[in-house]
Amino acid sequence: MMKIGTFFHHIREAAAERGETLEQTLEYVRELGYEAAEVDADDHEGAELLGAHGIAVSSIYRNYSWHDKIDEKAMDEHIRLAKELGSEKIMAIPGFFGENDTDIIRKEKLKRMAEGMNLICERALQNGLTLTIEDYDNALSPISTIDGMKYFLDAVPKLKVAFDTGNFAYIGEDVLAAEKAFADRIVHAHLKDRLYSQIGNGDPCKCPDGRVLWPCAVGEGDIPMDELLNILKSKGYSGYVMAEFFGAASYSDTLEKSMEYLRGRV
Repeated sequence: MMKIGTFFHHIREAAAERGETLEQTLEYVRELGYEAAEVDADDHEGAELLGAHGIAVSSIYRNYSWHDKIDEKAMDEHIRLAKELGSEKIMAIPGFFGENDTDIIRKEKLKRMAEGMNLICERALQNGLTLTIEDYDNALSPISTIDGMKYFLDAVPKLKVAFDTGNFAYIGEDVLAAEKAFADRIVHAHLKDRLYSQIGNGDPCKCPDGRVLWPCAVGEGDIPMDELLNILKSKGYSGYVMAEFFGAASYSDTLEKSMEYLRGRV
């Protein structure tokens, strides 16, 4: 059985919408059936309350700028926070290319980013943690494509995948092909659905090819979520699946609708 979680950011936004304290909303989220929350290492105020309300910390993510400088202090803080909050996984976003970078500059930046990923992976393992990387929906990200993800997985053999179901749509790649390509390295999953066959609500994301992706509850968009979940099941996946919907028009409603879809499917 997979375990259902969501993002701590979404819980805090839902608390503001509902006019409740964070603790009240944590109880509401737990009653809905969410077992875990994913935390931003740079925005974790209140995360220490999760455990007291029966909600585990599934992973802690951080955006790095290794394209400029490998910040070892930030790595150590990331790992320390994971251990304090009881997370067994951390996720690192390695950095970005510049809009006007030449091919030579991109290669140099990519090499630095791989060095940073190798270093934090080694430190994570030394501390009993698993390091993951996700497909990231930004045209300047080196991990926005299947090939970009493969580069880091080849460069860092012990690196694992936090598979994001919605981000390959941004770059126009086949998410089912991506999942099959990374199936043996997937240890964590972000269930991000996206609506693009019609206009939705919330804050949209514009793709490089001009398409517009709207945030929505899991199961309400155009991502083939049933098929993606079935592939995970066929591989015997029993980890966390995290409902993700940054930019949703209502975080409270979307938490409820996502759980309605996931209950009984995972």
